[in-house]
Amino acid sequence: MTTLPNFKADAREAILDEAEQHAREEIASAVQEHAHDILEAYGREHDYDVQSIIEAGETRVERRKGRVVVRWGWPEPAIFFERGTVDHVVEADEAPVLSFIWEDPPQWVREEFEQEGDGWRVFLPETNVSGLPESRFIRDTLNWLRRRFA
Repeated sequence: MTTLPNFKADAREAILDEAEQHAREEIASAVQEHAHDILEAYGREHDYDVQSIIEAGETRVERRKGRVVVRWGWPEPAIFFERGTVDHVVEADEAPVLSFIWEDPPQWVREEFEQEGDGWRVFLPETNVSGLPESRFIRDTLNWLRRRFA
């Protein structure tokens, strides 16, 4: 006995195959590129190095029960760039001190600490940092995605 092809199921699978390929080749990379373009412009405007956030970004395309899902994200520090922060104090959590290069420090830092590279290597129990303006790179990318693929 001959069985007839299941046109509906075969068509569904063919459409899902096409959608998954399009998501991998077009959507995922376009979303990541758009978000990173916003971050890079933000970094240039505010003199921040955003490369570590860009490099940590992940995009996944998954096929689940009759649909294709594109997910992208960044590690927790990215939310501070997305939403911005107010002026605040950063305290050493797990180590007894914070250590970082201060590129343009006040005179007391220049006198107390050694110069290293383009600044002075400091060791402090806490530091006051100025807030970050919001970048909106995630929200703006979601809005761009809605307009582009709606």
